[in-house]
Amino acid sequence: MLAITKPPETHRVLSIKDSEEISKEAPLKTPAVSVVILNYNGRDVLPACLRSVYNSRDPNFEVIVVDNGSTDQSVEAAERDFPEATIVRNERNLGFSIGNNMGIARSRGEYVVLLNNDTVVHPDWLTELVKGAIQLNGGFCQPKILLMDDPKIINSAGNMIHLAGFGLCRGLGEPDIGQFEERVEIGYASGACVFASRRAIEEIGLLDPVYFAYNEDTDWGWRGRMFGWKSFYIPTAVIYHEWSRFASRSRLKFYYLERNRIATLLKNYSDRTLILLLPILLLSELAVILYSLASGWLPEKIKGYVDLFKSRRNLMAKRRQLQAKRRFGDRVVMKVFVDEMKHFYLGSAIGPLNKILRLLRWIVTHYV
Repeated sequence: MLAITKPPETHRVLSIKDSEEISKEAPLKTPAVSVVILNYNGRDVLPACLRSVYNSRDPNFEVIVVDNGSTDQSVEAAERDFPEATIVRNERNLGFSIGNNMGIARSRGEYVVLLNNDTVVHPDWLTELVKGAIQLNGGFCQPKILLMDDPKIINSAGNMIHLAGFGLCRGLGEPDIGQFEERVEIGYASGACVFASRRAIEEIGLLDPVYFAYNEDTDWGWRGRMFGWKSFYIPTAVIYHEWSRFASRSRLKFYYLERNRIATLLKNYSDRTLILLLPILLLSELAVILYSLASGWLPEKIKGYVDLFKSRRNLMAKRRQLQAKRRFGDRVVMKVFVDEMKHFYLGSAIGPLNKILRLLRWIVTHYV
């Protein structure tokens, strides 16, 4: 199996159907938005996150904290200081997807927000996200995300999907001078804060548990677009993210990023698109391999290939199921994909490659 971990026997991974059963047993008395906060040893960040959420001006929400086996007493502190929050405890770290899926299954709102524990939200964030989702009929939305340490710098003004499966933060590192103040369709909502319609989740499914860390948000937004659920950037909703906390260039991070990127490509592209994009994919793989060699994490890149091969049956089964149910072809889905990257593994060497990518994109969009 491609997944790194399995849920312990004492904790069953809940589904949307389970969530519906919970709702039948306990009629929704709280408002229409459920804020799910996944926590793992977040003693230094979780209290500020929860405090900011409870200071939201929109009163129509519930908070669910899912703890992934923390050992720093952070969940005990949250239980003591925020008794109105629902606490879900796991015995060990089940990863991003499974942990958030458990929170979704316990939620009862018409909308669900997956919020990182290392964020602080503006008081109007929820009101603006709800407003935007209703007006745009979006399946997924994300706020403007600014850096906690320097609120004048952008973390993400909407995330985009590259043709080769890379997830890109629009505006990353740029000063926030008003250049991203329009609501626009994006490739996917950043995992730091995903605002999702329950209707969209029910149709496309929960986060894929194969993604222990990284790329689960890319896959979710991509799958949503395959079923007609668009993702939007809402600039009037603002949150602050301690991005540097998880921005290290660790070898394990690159392993997850690369393994999951390829898994997403293999699941979500049609056979015809994979064939037409083969030059792009091979060029991108070569670039990544060269970078991994220069950066010292080539063994992790190779391990990703090995794990993908071992899990090929499970991966292809998911692919067949998804391709059979999708409602829109790649020509529609790829309209919001990008073919150029400013920050690529090879830095300035990406210039000539971008020209080739643009040509190949034109070919694909005309023949898919």
